[in-house]
Amino acid sequence: MPTTQQVNPIVEKVERLLSEAESTGIHLKVLSHSLDDDWLYVVVAPTQPGGNASDYARLMSQVEGKLRASGDQHVLLVPELED
Repeated sequence: MPTTQQVNPIVEKVERLLSEAESTGIHLKVLSHSLDDDWLYVVVAPTQPGGNASDYARLMSQVEGKLRASGDQHVLLVPELED
């Protein structure tokens, strides 16, 4: 469970992992985050038009896995919903 003090470092880690993934052609950025019910929700959205939803989902899952492997539990990446 992330604490309030851990939120910013975790979000920065997510931003770094998303930036590193840009070399694969998948471009996501962090829009916002919230800590609720012991979970950190990180809202992400594409930064370029096009792209494949399954590629975005795969990347978000990989980032969550890397976070868990480094000890950051209860973090979910959430795609921004279009209106």
